[in-house]
Amino acid sequence: MRLLSGSLPFRPVFPVPKLSLKSRSTNWVFGQLSGLVTGSVLLLTLSLPYANQFIGELNRNYPIAKTLEADADRKLILLTASGEPFAERGGCVEQPVRLAEVPQHLIQALLAIEDRRFYHHMGIDPIGLARAASMNKKAGRIVQGGSTITQQLAKTTYLSRAKNLKRKFQEALISLRLELNLSKEQILERYLNKVYFGDGCYGLRAAAKNYFEKDVGDLTLAESVYLVALLKSPTTLSADARKLRLREKLVLQAMVEEKYLDQATFERTEPAMPVPKQGDQFGAYYADWIESQVPREGGVAKAPLEVKTTLDPDLQRLAKSAVDQILDKYGERRKVSEASLVAMTTDGRIVAMVGGRNYGQSQFNRATQAQRQPASAFKLFVYLAALRSGATLDMQLLDEPITINDWSPDNYNNRFRGWVSLQQAFSSSINSVAVSLSENVGRKEVIAAARDLGISTPLLDVPSLALGTSEVSLLELTAAYAAIPARAYPIKPWAVVQTGDGKKARARLPEGAGAWRLEADRDMRELLRSTVRQGTGRSARLAIPSYGKTGTSQDYRNAWFIGFAGNLVVGVWVGNDDNSSMNRVTGGNMPAMIWRKFMNKARRDKSVFKRRPDRVAQFERQRNPLYQFRFASVQSPMETLMAQNLELMELQKQKTLKSPQRAWKVNWDELITN
Repeated sequence: MRLLSGSLPFRPVFPVPKLSLKSRSTNWVFGQLSGLVTGSVLLLTLSLPYANQFIGELNRNYPIAKTLEADADRKLILLTASGEPFAERGGCVEQPVRLAEVPQHLIQALLAIEDRRFYHHMGIDPIGLARAASMNKKAGRIVQGGSTITQQLAKTTYLSRAKNLKRKFQEALISLRLELNLSKEQILERYLNKVYFGDGCYGLRAAAKNYFEKDVGDLTLAESVYLVALLKSPTTLSADARKLRLREKLVLQAMVEEKYLDQATFERTEPAMPVPKQGDQFGAYYADWIESQVPREGGVAKAPLEVKTTLDPDLQRLAKSAVDQILDKYGERRKVSEASLVAMTTDGRIVAMVGGRNYGQSQFNRATQAQRQPASAFKLFVYLAALRSGATLDMQLLDEPITINDWSPDNYNNRFRGWVSLQQAFSSSINSVAVSLSENVGRKEVIAAARDLGISTPLLDVPSLALGTSEVSLLELTAAYAAIPARAYPIKPWAVVQTGDGKKARARLPEGAGAWRLEADRDMRELLRSTVRQGTGRSARLAIPSYGKTGTSQDYRNAWFIGFAGNLVVGVWVGNDDNSSMNRVTGGNMPAMIWRKFMNKARRDKSVFKRRPDRVAQFERQRNPLYQFRFASVQSPMETLMAQNLELMELQKQKTLKSPQRAWKVNWDELITN
């Protein structure tokens, strides 16, 4: 293959669809426009203060030869807390592939979805950017990117992931330089050898062997589409089969639009199935989660890096066994296909993790990657906000039908109990009372309580917030519950103890962990204990004090149990990947059963329950100023609600009201406007 330095070659090395005279003329015009716009961009760049200096550094700091260097992460050897190896990650690299080896359908798939005008631009394609912007506007979301293959090669080889104007100008200049010094074929070949395909694999040859145990030349159309589809988001798509299938379909549709495929071929092309991993590997979901947290300098040239983690092999086996036993016994009958479990100590160290039923069949980690509605498990934050605002466990609240802006929350079995204590409302998971508390305390206070305890996902400021309609991950929710036994917040999950280089990456708690003393922790523990002792979480009772909360989302799509006992905090989720309904599975049955089975074995087999919870915080700050009482001379909403309730109960005693449940109504319009 010949290096055409200083030229602008546009000759492909594989057949492309023949263009009509009209389309040839159009592409020529587009090419000229592309050049004009590119030149304008570069002239603008020259006017920037750093541009001249950067141009002078191009040859010195961005050598063309670097595009030939193989990229790969340094191999990790992960060790358990006791020092035994349990998994390896990274180091997936093979010899560079030559463009002549690559099947034509793979190149066509790549060009169709990533850079349709690859042979008609000079590294930057304004027309492609405009087309992508138009497609994204029509779809209402990002379905197409505007970066060319040349830009992606420049970014992958030389630049950081920072998203700023300076880096984009650098990318533009490097792309033009690559186009002036390399042929289109060389750019394409080097791109295929540099790009990341997920699962630790860099380069097309490594990806073909990893996913299909094939050499590049033997890849089928479906397999080529699979690999090209991964390029949009390798880590996410390689772990989520549903999202990957949608992306594969987009790639095939793009090939049809570019006339690389006919409609009949499109319709009969079935998705490729990668070769299954070797069985259900021990601690594999945990290992995947760790991999992204360890910096690895030096690539494959350096020796493998040993990383000691917090994984407890005994607890990991118990966790997997508990999930498998309950799913095997009840899964088919209850229409449940998946479950996940996270176990941590009260200082946030992750000692066990189950991300799904079978890692060999699906690498999607439902403990860390999935975001689901927590339902009543979110009420932890509602009641914490209420206690911070002055509520008490014996405070009486009215459980009755309520309506806010045409929305009415339902209680389980549509049952309303009248007057109940705050503790009874929590343990019985009464929806109407939770919504009433949230509206009186203020949704912003509820959201602030969730943020304090470590929930980072978007939380919608709507009346249904109190019922857990915003999505969270199991890992974050479990860490939030850990703040109660730890008496401090936030609890930050961590797992890396020491690296083989002798550098302690996480020998101490993550920065900022436990910075605040948790007020109302005693009352919160009492609420969580009453749920297990006499409420919806009775199936999780142990022979020692145990604490927890159930959660069941609408139509039985998600079921949760999060709780703690001894020095362990454990979260369990069950459901289906396609978000389909289960057969009346609630947080109080299957998740609570998994939790209890795991905890019972751990209590008997491990000394972790015999230790006092680790001290998490130095309590440098005694109270979050956000929760100082804001009303010096005016009653808070919670104080007003308490006064209203006391007045109504006194009237009821005097028999001046025949039906207190109908006589007292919250003025929702007034509360919302306030």
